[in-house]
Order: sequence, then structure tokens, then C-alpha cells
Amino acid sequence: MTGYNDRPVSRLTDWFPPALMSETKEAVVEEYRRSTIQAAARRVIARRGLGGTSMAAIADEAGVAKGTLYLYFRDRDDLLEHAAGRIFDELLGHLAGVLAGSRPFPESLRELVLTNIRFFDENQGFLRTYMAFKHGDDVAAARHHRRRRPQYARYLQMLTDYLAAAVRRGDLKTVDPARVALFLAEGTGGILRQRLDEPGRPPEEDVEWIVDLLLNGLCPRRRS
Repeated sequence: MTGYNDRPVSRLTDWFPPALMSETKEAVVEEYRRSTIQAAARRVIARRGLGGTSMAAIADEAGVAKGTLYLYFRDRDDLLEHAAGRIFDELLGHLAGVLAGSRPFPESLRELVLTNIRFFDENQGFLRTYMAFKHGDDVAAARHHRRRRPQYARYLQMLTDYLAAAVRRGDLKTVDPARVALFLAEGTGGILRQRLDEPGRPPEEDVEWIVDLLLNGLCPRRRS
């Protein structure tokens, strides 16, 4: 194997100094530990609710010493906030995969909404606790907090780009893609919160009427 300037390379250290390799390995280990702890926190909170969740319980679930948690998080509430951030990152990853596809617009829109709802349903135990802890019934506070999240800004930009491309292709009439993106995000978010009080409601029911509303509007079609 040859490397930079055709110098033979037989070891990874020929490319990366040992100090850099050590820093990289430590960063990977730290990220793995953070991820493991956050995943454990999500499971414990989903099962027990916030009142039954302690740092000791999370440490037991993660298989680490309780003191290890405090190397990465100030306290339980800080851990909760970071766990929520990670879950929203995961959702963005799923949605980005949908938007990267090449299916016709109605199909991709349906898949986008379905992915959002299914992800929320699968993580409902944790998200219900998180929203109650952060905001209770204060919808305005919840909206303000959501809009401050960097993930929400990225989500809106993803939707805006997706809708703008649909307009350019002629799949949508000329609209302001940023405002439609906001309408879609906030409207879907409202349905997701409503679903907390409707256990067992099939996601497809909400998907179909959200998509129908966006594509066909509220007025019935007049027969010619």
C-alpha cells in the first residue's frame, strides 16, 4: 500500500500520529458512553415516568457506576434534555432518508408524515414524560421551546427545500415553501400531541387526512 508522496504505509500510525489516534479513540469511547447512558435514560423514563427515575436507576440500566453519569451530565434533568436532543436527531435522520428518495410527491409526503407519526408512537412513553416535565399544559411554552431547538430549525429547512423542489418540478402550485413547511410541521406536531390521548389510534388514519388536507384542501370537489 502506498500513501502520501508514495511513501509505503503499513500501519495506521503512518497516517495519524499516536496522540491524534488516542484523542480520536477517546472521543469515540466518550460518545459511545453518552449514547448508552441516554438510551438507558429513555428506557427507564418510558417505564417508570420521571418520578420513578433516578440517576442510580439509569446507571443500573446502562450498566455503569452512578458516578460515571456525572462525568457527562450535571444531573437527571440535564440528562433528560440531552436524551431528548438525541431522539430528535434520530427522527431527523429518518426523515432525511425519506426526503432523499425519488418517489412521486404524494407518496413521499405520505411517507414523511407516516414516519413522523410512527416514530412518535414508538417513543411515546419518553416523549410524553419529557413534554410534561418541560411544559405541562403550557402550549405556548412548548412551542417556544421547540422553536429554540436547532433540530427544529433543521427540520423546517429540510421541509422548505423539499417543498421548493416540488414547486420547481410543477408538483405543487406556486406557494411560499417556508410557510407551508411551518404549517406542515406545526400541524403535524399538534396531531402528535393529540395522539397522546388516543392510544391505539392507527397512524394511517391521521396520515391520510393530513395528506388529503394538504393536497386537496377542505372544500369538496364539485362535480362537473
